[in-house]
Amino acid sequence: MSQTASATNQEYTKENPLVTELLENKKLNKQGSAKDTRHFNISLKNSNLTYLPGDSLYVFPENEDRLVEDLLSLINLDKEHEEDFQRFKTEINITRASNKLFKLIEDKTSGKLDSKVISEKYIGYSIPTIIKNLVTENPELNLSSDEIAENSSKLLARAYSIASSINAHPEEVHLCIARVEEEINGQKILGVCSNFLSERVKLNEKNLRIYVHHNEKFRLPENTETDIIMVGPGTGIAPFRAFIEERNFQREQGKKVGTDWLFFGDQRKDYDYLYAEELEAYAGKYNLKITKAFSRDQEEKVYVQHKMKEYSKEIFQMLEKGAYFFVCGDARRMAKDVDNALREIIDEHGKESGNYITRLKDEKRYCRDVY
Repeated sequence: MSQTASATNQEYTKENPLVTELLENKKLNKQGSAKDTRHFNISLKNSNLTYLPGDSLYVFPENEDRLVEDLLSLINLDKEHEEDFQRFKTEINITRASNKLFKLIEDKTSGKLDSKVISEKYIGYSIPTIIKNLVTENPELNLSSDEIAENSSKLLARAYSIASSINAHPEEVHLCIARVEEEINGQKILGVCSNFLSERVKLNEKNLRIYVHHNEKFRLPENTETDIIMVGPGTGIAPFRAFIEERNFQREQGKKVGTDWLFFGDQRKDYDYLYAEELEAYAGKYNLKITKAFSRDQEEKVYVQHKMKEYSKEIFQMLEKGAYFFVCGDARRMAKDVDNALREIIDEHGKESGNYITRLKDEKRYCRDVY
């Protein structure tokens, strides 16, 4: 496939997504892991939708039916009000309340309920739960479906790095997503889209809305003989699985392909080595180089940036010969730590890291997909 995306993708947009089927929902972590990372396989059959390694897939989540029914019952509506039901299921985020909604509640109670006070009190609560609690204490509070909808945030599509090469998996697109579940203010908080995909999308039914986002800033080098270094702990592995599959496809086509070096990290090797079997198979068949950092397998935590420093000389030599350096994953900590490690490696070898990094970016050889 060329580095130019197919025009057929223009058929599918935020306003006109592809409605398709989920073919597979597989947990990647082994039993005993503290995490729940899923592999999703989505059908593109007969859609003509294409993508390139490095692209992202937008997925539209939906609210749980039960939550929508709870909300409608609180405003004296029921599931038979199909327009309202669909609006709150697919368009309005009712798992969280916006500041606008809290301000509306303050206005509707003539200031009896202070918006800042109730917003702090109900951090993490869903809109139905908030309304139920407030109406119990303030029966005069009356909100219409339109008022709730107009003062709530939209249920937006979520973007995920694509974890497959379409050359390796024709008419499919794969995702690698961590199911989000945490506790805030005594409430269990579920990631809207990760839990929608993990728990509520039925397999082999046309019930999933998607579209592709092309990321021209995160592309494999056009010269296949160029070496690449990929740093992707956890779900940051996603685009690099796509890169590796694409480069292996190129090898199968008889092309000369440079070194693929993956730095992968997670908590424990026995439970959290995502795609372990296929990566180790690629290491044997295609000489994929894998450097692993499992933070909790020893007393002192080891992360990907620590492993980078262990291989300081090799990384610098590859960069000097024109290698591309890719990073994917957590922007708040990991990406910063990796950037600092890369700068230390460059400084260590007698180059001024600031100018060196700028040159790498100008040459599009230092690429980041962080979130």
